[in-house]
Amino acid sequence: MAADRAEDVFEPPGPGSAGRYHRPGQPALYITLEADWAVIAIGRYLLADGIERAVVPLELDLAKVLDQRDPAACAALAIDPQASQVCWNDELAAGREPPAWLASDAARAAGADGIIDVSRGITGGWHVCLFRWNAVGAPQLRVEGDPQPCHYWAARDRWPAPAGWSLPSHLARR
Repeated sequence: MAADRAEDVFEPPGPGSAGRYHRPGQPALYITLEADWAVIAIGRYLLADGIERAVVPLELDLAKVLDQRDPAACAALAIDPQASQVCWNDELAAGREPPAWLASDAARAAGADGIIDVSRGITGGWHVCLFRWNAVGAPQLRVEGDPQPCHYWAARDRWPAPAGWSLPSHLARR
């Protein structure tokens, strides 16, 4: 998140904001296990726009999430986890519905608090998109430390990209 908004970490996206697992107007909070994973996940934005961002360490209490690494759970909801790997931004820019939205729609309809997303840029990495938090009956999140600056290339050096993955050429390290 933008470093100057770190205190707003629990605020949902604005009404016009869309993301991999949320349509405009839907609540979503993207979290991950490792700070570096968060930095790498937003690397394209960090490198493209130069906005200073921070990772806010959080502690999450129990949450019911659909794990897209679980073939049986996905099959039960007719979710194709590979479809979530399609670049959602490109789909939206082309006027198409991002396939990941269908996965999150199914998870939301099934009563899940969120969905686990397999990382495209980190071997073995994964992220969570929460659909609800810090309300009665919802998972509870709390800040567990000070915001940390995002340093993409340092994080990438610690977590090399999987074979076949690359940044767009205009964002590559020079």
